[in-house]
Amino acid sequence: MFKYKREEDKRGGVKLSLTRLFLHERTVEIILRILKAEENGEKIYPLQISNDIGSPYSYVSKVLGELERFSLVESRSEGRMRVLSLTPYGKVVASMLRDLHNELEKDFNSRMKLDILKKVYSNSNGDLRVYLPVMAELEMLTKSTEDEFVVEEAKKLISEIKERIKGET
Repeated sequence: MFKYKREEDKRGGVKLSLTRLFLHERTVEIILRILKAEENGEKIYPLQISNDIGSPYSYVSKVLGELERFSLVESRSEGRMRVLSLTPYGKVVASMLRDLHNELEKDFNSRMKLDILKKVYSNSNGDLRVYLPVMAELEMLTKSTEDEFVVEEAKKLISEIKERIKGET
C-alpha cells in the first residue's frame, strides 16, 4: 500500500507532493497538452487546456498552480490571458511522460503472441505442417490489433512463411 505524506499549505489546504500529482491522469494530459502546443509553436491558455481535456477550469487551474510551484510550468500575462509554457525541467518531465504514454499505448498481449509465433516458426525445422497454423494465427493477429509494430512484423513473417512454402513445394 502506498503512503502519501499529507502536507498542509499555509491556508490549511492539503498540498500535493509531486509524485502524487503525477499519478493523476489529468495532470499528465495537462503537461502533454502544453508540450504539444510548444512543439507546434502555439500559445496555450488554461481555459483552452480545460476545454481540450474536458476537465473543469478550476481543477486545471489548481494543477497548473502546483506545476508552477514545482517549477515545471510558468505563466505570463498577455492582456487578460495567461499564457503557459514549460520550464526546461518541465520539458524534460513532459518528454519522459510522453515516452511513457507511448509505451503504455502498445498492445502487449499482441506483442507476446507475436513473439510466441516467431519462436514456433523458428523451431519448426522446415515442417510445413507448422507453417499454415502459424500463418493463420498471424493473419488473425493483424486483424485484432491496432499496434502498428505488431501488424508490420506479422506481415513480414507471413511473407517469409509464404516464400518458404513456395520454395519447399
